[in-house]
Amino acid sequence: QMRQQSRSLLIYVLFGIVIAVFIINFGPQSPGGCNRGKQAAQSDLEGARVRNRTIGRQDYLYGMMMVGAQNIPPQRAKMMRLHETIMDMLIDREIMAIEAERAGFRVTDEQVEDQIAKSTIIALGREQKASIFEKDGIFSYDNYRKFVQFQLGMTPRSFTEEQRREMLAATMRDSLRAGVAVAPDEVKEEWMRQADQVNVEFLRFPEHRYESDIELRPEEIAKYAAANEAELKKMYDERKAALYEKQPKQRHLRELVVKLKSEATEADVTAAQKKAEALAARIRKGEAFAKVAKAASEDERTKARGGDLGWQRVGSTMLDPAVDAKVAAAKDGEVVGPIKTATEFVLAISEGTREGTIAFDAAKQELAENKLREQKSKAQAKGEADAALAKIKASPDKDLKELFPMPAEGEGAAKAKGVTAEETGLFSRRGSTVQAIGKAPILAKAVFALTKEAPVAGPVEELGSYIIAKLKERKEPDVAEFDKNKVGLIADATKRKAGMVVLEWSLKRCREARDAKQIEVNSDLLRYEGGAEGAVQYEPCQPPQF
Repeated sequence: QMRQQSRSLLIYVLFGIVIAVFIINFGPQSPGGCNRGKQAAQSDLEGARVRNRTIGRQDYLYGMMMVGAQNIPPQRAKMMRLHETIMDMLIDREIMAIEAERAGFRVTDEQVEDQIAKSTIIALGREQKASIFEKDGIFSYDNYRKFVQFQLGMTPRSFTEEQRREMLAATMRDSLRAGVAVAPDEVKEEWMRQADQVNVEFLRFPEHRYESDIELRPEEIAKYAAANEAELKKMYDERKAALYEKQPKQRHLRELVVKLKSEATEADVTAAQKKAEALAARIRKGEAFAKVAKAASEDERTKARGGDLGWQRVGSTMLDPAVDAKVAAAKDGEVVGPIKTATEFVLAISEGTREGTIAFDAAKQELAENKLREQKSKAQAKGEADAALAKIKASPDKDLKELFPMPAEGEGAAKAKGVTAEETGLFSRRGSTVQAIGKAPILAKAVFALTKEAPVAGPVEELGSYIIAKLKERKEPDVAEFDKNKVGLIADATKRKAGMVVLEWSLKRCREARDAKQIEVNSDLLRYEGGAEGAVQYEPCQPPQF
């Protein structure tokens, strides 16, 4: 209807208003146009500026298309830091291209067009075959134009400039790589190190495993506290802010457990309840809770300590919620239970309450007990390890898995708690890491020194455990194999080293430019779809994430 009445003066006026509104709201310098959301200080910055070179919005969209960002869900892209990484790669390209120009390198339009005519492009530093440019296996300008125009939203002229910058950057990278060489002896040494592999069986004796078995008498703790007061005071001062100042209400708890079978019948439940009630009656008649728990509790973790759970924050204890609520409402010294939970009947008691700032004198016994228990547990772990070593040496022809087998199904808890042999599998030297164990520098050195004549190492104290290792298999380097593959190995090593040289060089130049305030980025451009938190917090010149 508007077209049919286009000669009407009113219609001309309406068209004029519509045009004016679009210019005001969506023009190049408008809030709704290419620079929407920018502050006044960034009104002229579409994407980024690197040493007087501009990375435009179209350059950024080109980078997004080249890595297939449109196919990655926004939440996944955000986890990958995809937008930030693309900007880093574009900045890296510009740094490289600028340095190439400074070094005297040039790339002509004809060189770019020749490369495109071979259906080859460079996308953020990676050369790729662009089969989409071809028709029946032959370059088609029409296909090329459609891809550039409709998929990248660019003109052939602007795409040529994009590729020229990529080729300049690639030339600079090639120049840096050309100066990299790796000595054959260096490659051989690294190959020998990687080819030297061991497989060891090992026993691990964690020091904490024995803590619950340690029985400490009150007079023993008091004697230790008196003899080590200075050390305990130092521990108190180190932990004061976290453990002894402005503390919420805490209670010193003990528990006694009577377990239920996994598929308990009604008779099983009744029997367990009667046992728990009988134990509760003994305590209420005057027997010490700790003594009864040590004799009758079925919780292996706390039994040896008389059911001691230590100081627990009220409302956030290790007890079952049903028990926790009852204990919170009870007075100190009042026996709670038996209370049935999903797996057991529980008796509990609070032996003291504290909150606020706990003075050293009030914490000294607790510190002394923990330290003494730690020392005794460590000594017991070492004793167990020494005994195991003697057993190994007495049967040199047996594997550790024969001497220390996995417990059979159905064996008792005491048997299951014992040490069992584990195996690393073949692995090569990787710094201080021992496969299946972790970073253990002393042990790593020891296992690679093992031989058939001296196959056992340890006990070595690492990672809070005493560890014994026995050589099961060793794969020695085969020098003939190295000689056979020497050329390829040297080429691979040179390629890896060249890659590191280029990365370190480009990051250094990028950070120099950043620190000199020669890099400016419009972080609004990096927002993720659906993000409501504002601009992305972005720091340029980060190592590639993919």
